[in-house]
Order: sequence, then structure tokens, then C-alpha cells
Amino acid sequence: MVWVVDKKTVRHLLERDGKLLEIPIRVKFEYEYKEGRFVPGTIKTEKLYNKKGVIKRFPNIDVDDLDEQIQKSVDRDIKDHITLR
Repeated sequence: MVWVVDKKTVRHLLERDGKLLEIPIRVKFEYEYKEGRFVPGTIKTEKLYNKKGVIKRFPNIDVDDLDEQIQKSVDRDIKDHITLR
């Protein structure tokens, strides 16, 4: 059993009111690797992005929806990263 720690920058595109904003998200994730394979259910993630900057640019944004969209982008990129190993 080996624990793998990776870091990655994920890009999320947000469109509101005809404006497009690219949000860079720094992600650190770790997971268990056993017998040459990823062990499902072992992923732990930490993400960092300028949430205050996004809210300042789009003051009427639903913060819960933003968090959900960001999480989906992070999950998709991590899944792609792990399946390429």
C-alpha cells in the first residue's frame, strides 16, 4: 500500500451576465495506490481559489452553486488524472 500525494491546477470557466471568468483552483489530493491500482474511496482533497474575488466580480452569485460547480470541475480533473496513471 502506498499513499500518493499530487498537486494540480484546475481551471474552471464561469459565465455570468455575458462575462466569462477563468478561475484557477490549486488542488492537493492524496489517495491510496495498492498493487498498481487506485483504491476507490480513498481520495482526500484540499482546494484553494480566490472565492472573494469571484464574489466581488459577481456579487449576485449563489455561493453554494459556485462551490458545487468548482467541486465538479475538481472531481472531473482528478478522475481524469487518476485514470491516466
